[in-house]
Amino acid sequence: MVYRLLASIALGTLFLFFPSSAQAHVSNPHETIADDLAAQLADQLDADIKAYPMSQLGITRLVLAETLEQPEHGDSLYQLSHQLSEGLYAHLEERDILLVEFRAQDYLRISQSGALALSRDAEALNQNPNLDWMLVGTLSRKDSGAMVNLRVIDRRNQQVLASANRYVPKHLYWPNKQSEMVNGRLQRN
Repeated sequence: MVYRLLASIALGTLFLFFPSSAQAHVSNPHETIADDLAAQLADQLDADIKAYPMSQLGITRLVLAETLEQPEHGDSLYQLSHQLSEGLYAHLEERDILLVEFRAQDYLRISQSGALALSRDAEALNQNPNLDWMLVGTLSRKDSGAMVNLRVIDRRNQQVLASANRYVPKHLYWPNKQSEMVNGRLQRN
């Protein structure tokens, strides 16, 4: 009985010194911009998408509006494109949107470095994924930042079912950077 009392006191003391909820990683504002932006864009898309229940959506990588190509490594929009595309999966799933991961193989590829299920190898993937809609997006340089534009498109008739956009100041996605590659040229800020 005394041991239980001492254990209870010890546990209570621990909770005084350590917070009850632990965080695995505390992000700074620059790391969270893509997640916050993905949540805002998902909110904009949510109302329009909810009008079509049971439809399945696939998310593509955001491209540059001028070229419809992915930003290159070294371009300030490269990480923003990647992080937004990935962040949208979590935020749209939270809103009960049916998502299809079309990069998933129907088997695990096991190697010495680990087990993988996602691939970019077109031959390893389903050539006709069961998608009703596609979420596509563009990034445009504007002033000292970027304009993010998203659209949900019905893949059968290319009809735009929903759209969203946001302006992102450059200092939020490209902190403390003095130069970058833009269209194959070094650009200083």
